[in-house]
Parts: sequence; structure tokens; C-alpha cells
Amino acid sequence: MQPTRPLTALVAAFLLVAVAAAPALALPPDERTRSVAVDADASAVLAAETAASVGGDLTVTRGDEVTFTVSHSGPANVTVGEPGSGFHLVVSLGGSGTDEVTIDTFATTAADPDEFVEGGDATLLSKPLSKPLMPSKYLMSVSVEGDERAVATLTVEPRGEMHAGSFVAPAEFAVAEYATDGDDADVGPLTGTMSDSNVVATGDYAVMRVEESGLESALNVEDLTGGAASNGIAWNVSQVSPAPNSDSGAHTAGRDDVANVTVLPDFEEDAVYFVWDTSAVEPDEDRPERNEYEARLTLTASNGLVEEDTVVAATTFRVVESKASLEPANDTVQYPWENDTIVVRGETTRAPNTTLEVRLRSPRPDAFLLISEATVDANREYETTIDLGGATRGVTATLWTDEFYPETAQEVTLVAPNATVRFDDQSADDAVVTLAFVEAPDGGFVRIHDADGDGVGRSEYLAPGRHENVSSGLSLPLYEAQTLRAELVNDSDGDAAYSRNDSEYTRSGRVVNDTARVAFESPPTETPAAATGTPVATATTTPTPTATPYPVLSETPLGPSDGTSGTGVPLSPAVAVAAILAAAGLFARGTKREDDE
Repeated sequence: MQPTRPLTALVAAFLLVAVAAAPALALPPDERTRSVAVDADASAVLAAETAASVGGDLTVTRGDEVTFTVSHSGPANVTVGEPGSGFHLVVSLGGSGTDEVTIDTFATTAADPDEFVEGGDATLLSKPLSKPLMPSKYLMSVSVEGDERAVATLTVEPRGEMHAGSFVAPAEFAVAEYATDGDDADVGPLTGTMSDSNVVATGDYAVMRVEESGLESALNVEDLTGGAASNGIAWNVSQVSPAPNSDSGAHTAGRDDVANVTVLPDFEEDAVYFVWDTSAVEPDEDRPERNEYEARLTLTASNGLVEEDTVVAATTFRVVESKASLEPANDTVQYPWENDTIVVRGETTRAPNTTLEVRLRSPRPDAFLLISEATVDANREYETTIDLGGATRGVTATLWTDEFYPETAQEVTLVAPNATVRFDDQSADDAVVTLAFVEAPDGGFVRIHDADGDGVGRSEYLAPGRHENVSSGLSLPLYEAQTLRAELVNDSDGDAAYSRNDSEYTRSGRVVNDTARVAFESPPTETPAAATGTPVATATTTPTPTATPYPVLSETPLGPSDGTSGTGVPLSPAVAVAAILAAAGLFARGTKREDDE
């Protein structure tokens, strides 16, 4: 039987060649082309049916979550790690499409992998971990129906160093409105109102901002006691220099009122805000060193990310009494001719951006309460303006800053308008008289009248307010002692120019005025000529640039009798001249009085 084997092999080879060559020789060219095309289409369909992608390499900080998407054309398995890596996880995805998978690297110590995997059915092929997934590079593979279609690398990085900063926020910040159950909080309102400072007044918020690393999964915002329920994370605050023979003054969040803290996570920015309400802290004014507090964030040994209790972030605050001062910017006496407002300023220990209320109150005769808000600036100073438009004048009101009444309360006098003119008896020259005091609430003039009621002069324009030693020019010279009346005229049209339309100030229906006895110089006198015995009139006058002097008529004495008689007494030339001047003066005086009136 053995000699037949070569022959059999030769026959088989011949038949194989014949069969293989027959289609190529028997089929036309178009049929051969179509058969190749069919084979190519089938390969493309097969490749499409087993497509998958994982989106590239991934990186996560140890203790945080990592989320990725997987696209697959059919039921798929995502494998993380491999045998011998200490961590071998398979996540099954049903059907086809795109799935989002999340792995919590902190919770990888759970025996049930579904506790740390979301987005698929997880199977842990390795033993459960005793500590959160260690930093390393882990192979990722995606298989569709048993065929590996994509690979990537998951890099778990070590946690970075954490840092803490100190800030303060006003007590009025409604922190509870922004608290969450662990998800990222809206921290914009907090960062918009807090200030970079470690000095906090009792009642305000001390804000500890931590640049976190690896706390995203472990942080339990409702439990910061450091136990198992808090995942080994503790937040506490304690006195830096406690009193002798006492505890350290340590206060742990969730265990007493002093450590009343609200947590606002912002993991997207790798930050966590611990907002500490200092209302329960009582500063020691006698020993300021005991008002220094240290806030600490600690990972305990039960956390798994550390081997022993470790303070990962800390910062300090100085708690002070809540105080404020207040004073008017100008004076505690407010006059009606000043602005219808009162500007007040103060300092405080309260946090910048705190809103304070400044109040002005009077219970009688017409009660009023005026309130104006002020915002504390970066220097912890505040200022506001109170509108006095609705206040009663002529009263003493109480001014204070709300919440700080004992240390800021003070009296403010709101002076009522009191149009006044005081005209004292005096000696004056023939051109000017002096008013001792004038109060013109709306501005105006002082007009001078003689005993006959004729206007004989007035002052320049007087601005609203009080004035002393006001000079009033006379339009005509006056002689001898006489009584003059000063009337206070309102600048009714507000043009600071005197006009006949300006009305007098009145009180109780009477014109505001005062009278004075004013002694002027004596009128000019005549003296007789020494050589001839003929009298010569010599006028002694005080000229003024704004008035024409009154002429004073004196009759010329008769000369000695020469023994003759006559029926008339001839007038001397001097007397004739005096008569003419007197007539001219009377005419001028009447004209000036018309102007002053």
C-alpha cells in the first residue's frame, strides 16, 4: 500500500490546481470583479459590527472620581487593570450605543464593585482592596462580543498638597441657602461678598478656603467628626493659646455650637469652603492672645488615604468684639441753610460688605424716624447720608447705628429757621451803619429806614446763614442822633440781586426788624469873618462817593446898625448860595429814597 501514496498525492495536487483554475478561466471578467466586491463589503460590515471607542487616556487624582464614555456597536466589556496588577475590574455594557461610566477611586475598598462603579454591571476579578486604589497606571480595554476593539490607560495620580486661606464674610450672608448634600454648591455669592482677612467680629463668618486634592468622594458635608460616617475627615477649631488648667478649647464640627460650620464644595475648581459661624465665640478683651483660633482639616487613619491622623490644611483667625463708632461728618448742629442732609461716618470691626443701618429719631413734637443704609468698605469704614427733608426742625434728635446703640448714640440739634436782625445803638459816620447780627435762612438784604419810613440805605447781598457785624451803606449822609429801623428782606427770586419785588421776612405776620439810636456827626456850621466883621459861612462836610450831603441852612447874622432905617434886610451873598444848595440837596434826597424803598 505504501507505493500508492506518491501517486495519490500527485492526483490530489492536480485536481486542486484544476479546480482552482477553472473559475478564473470559465467566468467572464465582470463576474470575477463582482465577487471581489462582495467579499470587501462583507469585511466592512463585520468591522462596523464590532466597533468601539473609549475616548483616550484618562487621569484622576487618588480619592476622586473618574468619568468616561464608551461607544460600542454591541454588548461590550470594559476591563480596568489585568491579572497581577492587584486590581482587575470588568464593567459589562449591554446593547449598543454610548454609555457613561464613573469609577470612584476612594470607594474601591468596597467588596461589592457596584458600590464604586456607576453606568454598568461591575465584576471585581481581583480581591477587594484594603485601601483606596493606589497611584499607578492601569490598562483599559474595550471588547465587543469578545473582540478587543479599543485600549487606553487610566493613570491614578497621588494626592497633591492642600492649602488653606483665611477670609471673612458678613453675618447677613445666607449660607444655608447655598448648602448642598455634597454636590458642587453655588459659591459665587460667597466669593462675591467675602474678603481676604483673618480678623473676624463675633457673629460674622470666618471662611476657610481649602484647595483640595482627593476629597471629592470622601467628603461628607453633613459629618465632619472624623469617624467612619465622615469617611475619616474631621474639621475642628481650637484656641492657639488656651487658658492654663483648661482644655485646648478644641471644637469639632457637629459636636458643639462653637464649631458651627457649613461646607460649600466647589470640586470643579478643586476647592472647598468651610464657613464658620462665630456667633458662639466669646472674645477675651483682657487677653487678646486667647482670641487666636486655628481651623484644621484632618484626615484620620480611618480615611484610608493616610496611615495616621494627618492635618492636611490649616489656617488661623482672630476673633474680636463686634464694635462700631459713629460721628457726623461736620457738626452735631445742623442749620437750615446748610444742605437738607446730614453726612455721618464711622468705623467698625464688622466684615467688609456688611450693611449697617444709621437711624435718626425724634419723638416730639412731630415724631420722625429716618433710616439710611451704609455698606462697610474694605477698610472697615462706613458712610451714609440722611435726608432731612422729612425731619422736624427746632428739635434735638438721637442719632445712632443700629445694633450698636450704646456706643454710637448721640444728640443732633436740627436748628429751625429763625430770621433775625439785631441793630444796636451806635455812633456812626455819615455813610455806613453796622448790624450786630443777621440770620437770613434763605439769603437776602438788610434795608435801612429813617424815622419817617423812608429808605436811606441797604446792605450787600447776604448768603443764607448767620452773619455778624454786617455793614449797610447809606444812600444819603445823615446828621445828628436819630432812630433808624433795619428790616430783613428775603431774596425772593433767588437772583442775589436786590429788587422791589423781594419781600420782607416775617414772623407771626410781622416784618422782621430792629431799631437803633444812631449818633451821626453834627451838620456843617458857619463862622464869621474876622477882618471885616462880615460873616462867612464855612461848611465842614464828610464827603461820600455814593451820596450828596444834605445842606444845612443857617441864617447869616445882621451887621451892626448904621443909624439908618429900612424896610428890608438885604441878604448876603453867602446866604443866597446856601439857599440854592439846600434846594438842590432836597431834590437829590428825594430821588435816592425812591431807589432804597
